[in-house]
Amino acid sequence: MARYLLKKSNRSRLPSPLQITPMIDVIFLLLIYFLLSTSYTPPEAELAPALQAEQIEGGRSADLQPQIVRVDLFGGEPGFRLAEQVFRDAETLRGVLADLPKEGGVFIEGADAVSVRWAAAAIQAGRDAGFEKVTYVPSR
Repeated sequence: MARYLLKKSNRSRLPSPLQITPMIDVIFLLLIYFLLSTSYTPPEAELAPALQAEQIEGGRSADLQPQIVRVDLFGGEPGFRLAEQVFRDAETLRGVLADLPKEGGVFIEGADAVSVRWAAAAIQAGRDAGFEKVTYVPSR
């Protein structure tokens, strides 16, 4: 009987076999998670700028006049300012933007004092007016 007890105690000291299947499952789940959560956007250095200088004869750059729409409070009311004109609705802004040249794009500068809805309306007005390059710039 002592011999039987000795064998049983030796058997309990042996390490159990390593379960590798659950570890492989966890590794594959982590791999899938990291692949799906990775963003595939190009680095900012490779993005095409919305504002480019055009070369004129003689090798110097043409003067650039970017079209900037400022979204801010004017007289306590939210609105859009293009040059010195202030517009209170996006439809009027879209009509004015439709008459401007489209090559240089348009910049929308949003202030902290107004809600995001007004900046989004200005961006949409630029798109509706036919601008392909609409760039949002937060105010400083």
